[in-house]
Amino acid sequence: MALSTTTKLFPGIKRATELVLVKGQGSRVTCSGGRDYLDFTSGIGVTSTGHCHPTVVDAVQRQAATASHLQMSVGYHDRMLELVERLEPFTMGLGSFFFANSGGEAIEGALRLARQATGRSGVIAFQGGYHGRTAGALAVTSSSVGYRGADAGPLPYGSFFAPYPYAHRGVSDDFALAQLDLLVKQQVAPSEVAAVLIEPVLGEGGYVPASPDFLRAVRRFCDDHGALYIADEVQCGVGRTGVMYAAERAGAAAAPDILVTAKGLASGYPLSAVVTRADISATQLKGCMGGTYGGNAVACAAAVATLDVFAEERVLDNVAARGAQARAALDELDAALPGVVGDVRAAGLMIGVEFEDGRPGIAGKVTKHCEDRGLLALATGVHQAVRLIPPLTISEADMAEGLAIFSESVMAAAAEADEERVAA
Repeated sequence: MALSTTTKLFPGIKRATELVLVKGQGSRVTCSGGRDYLDFTSGIGVTSTGHCHPTVVDAVQRQAATASHLQMSVGYHDRMLELVERLEPFTMGLGSFFFANSGGEAIEGALRLARQATGRSGVIAFQGGYHGRTAGALAVTSSSVGYRGADAGPLPYGSFFAPYPYAHRGVSDDFALAQLDLLVKQQVAPSEVAAVLIEPVLGEGGYVPASPDFLRAVRRFCDDHGALYIADEVQCGVGRTGVMYAAERAGAAAAPDILVTAKGLASGYPLSAVVTRADISATQLKGCMGGTYGGNAVACAAAVATLDVFAEERVLDNVAARGAQARAALDELDAALPGVVGDVRAAGLMIGVEFEDGRPGIAGKVTKHCEDRGLLALATGVHQAVRLIPPLTISEADMAEGLAIFSESVMAAAAEADEERVAA
């Protein structure tokens, strides 16, 4: 592909590399020049079973030869109904489903559902949260001004933001909860709040996990004020943190009222879901939800196959083992480079490494050194963090190779940053 062709794509798309990727297999991708890279991005947490897992490929091929698209507003289709049956046991007691294409679209559906069910319009979200780029989702997003700067235009009214617990940045659970309580005394009356929306693990905001205690407190806050609790598990769901959904860690009594899931759900095929209780979805009028491609038959077949892989290959066990492997290696790196690595956050294979503030731009330098050495990784958040998101099926050997490259890259980036600081 000629480089001139790439310049015809919108420049508003931010890319981590200039690579033209042509193939993916397992934990690796291949670029047009023929070089292989270990992929610790997984399409930003999408290829949960790795690239082109044979079980998923077989299911997709068989479904595409049977029916590629069966529209959900025309009738039911068997792959969607099968997916509901297979997914329901993982949804913390929720059993009413709506399928869409993307995380942002599912967030829009969840917000509309909450407003319809409660008759209220306000939504409390958390600082650093990312929920999508469409108007309603963007209105509750605060992870970066790059997403919701002035050029985004007027956004829907009714969004209010509380601090997310972020211990490394001095925001304790107690402080965040006190500010949440203060918010409904200063900014919005509790009677106006339809929902509290939270990522159990911040995604674009820096890969910061909320504690189970904090999630339980959010559940109590919602119960006290008659609001619905929405768990945005677009990025942290589908096994990424070592359990199927991260909100599970708070216990069954603290389960959300609405669960949003996407990304890894269908191993790379566009599919998302809003899941709630039947009494909540029953408040909707016919026709208020829909979408041309939502619940696409091929994507649903891929999701069913993804759950097959989870069961057959004990994927959650692998996430726990590889997550522990990563944590040990990164703790060693932290010890070897005092004053460089500020915090290591690892929830399963949702891993964030945040660097100390004294080396501006170090996260970008780390990802560039990774690329030069054959590893794809992404920066995240506004506090110089890099996220590692390998496939949940990654082998011990591939994990070790990727972690070794990452450690070398951090050392090289730190030395480069120090040289620049001295030269300045």
